[in-house]
Amino acid sequence: MKYSPMTDIVKKFSNNHRFSYHVVASISARKGDHEDYINRNIRISSNEILSKDELAERAALVASGLIDSQSEFKLCDHVQIVGIAFAGAYDRDLK
Repeated sequence: MKYSPMTDIVKKFSNNHRFSYHVVASISARKGDHEDYINRNIRISSNEILSKDELAERAALVASGLIDSQSEFKLCDHVQIVGIAFAGAYDRDLK
């Protein structure tokens, strides 16, 4: 994974962690015969470099939490995480 210097907006949401990762989770939500695909941006922060497996696992946990907590998913018959994409990796120490 290639790391980029943190921008000001990434620094704002990184909670002073050294590394910040931008991940997109794709969620399939079905109600009756209608199915939607919803993308959610997820920010994962860490003081250690995360492997792709660790990052995917953390992103899946966050996406599962979104599914459990957001009212838009409560009315659905079936909700599933169908994809996780790594969109960016940032290192606070890079200049």
